[in-house]
Amino acid sequence: MKASAPEFRIQADWVLQTQLRYPDLLFTIAPAGFIMSAGQAMKMVRLGYRSGTPDVLVFEPRGIYHGLLIEFKAPGGTISPAQREFVRLADVRGYKTAFCFSTAQGNMVLEKYLTHGSPVDL
Repeated sequence: MKASAPEFRIQADWVLQTQLRYPDLLFTIAPAGFIMSAGQAMKMVRLGYRSGTPDVLVFEPRGIYHGLLIEFKAPGGTISPAQREFVRLADVRGYKTAFCFSTAQGNMVLEKYLTHGSPVDL
């Protein structure tokens, strides 16, 4: 993976905790951040991968939202223009989105989303 070690650890810890707390939650990750050849990267794009796709995609509708998209960042990490644009486009299509800089923040976002499912500030 090309993602920073802290970012990898934050997301991996979140996935483990989420699987333990919500074993039936339907979610997956976006296949970004992996080191691959140019040919493999081209295949991903041809198969529909879009730059800026958030790290985690939760397919659980709640309230007015179709699902939850989370982008994990290491503390102090930067959000790319492609990530900001993807999130903006997802927001206007009815998805709740969040940038999380810690496992705890990711846990809080998911808990609030699953519990409230309304346009509360996550």
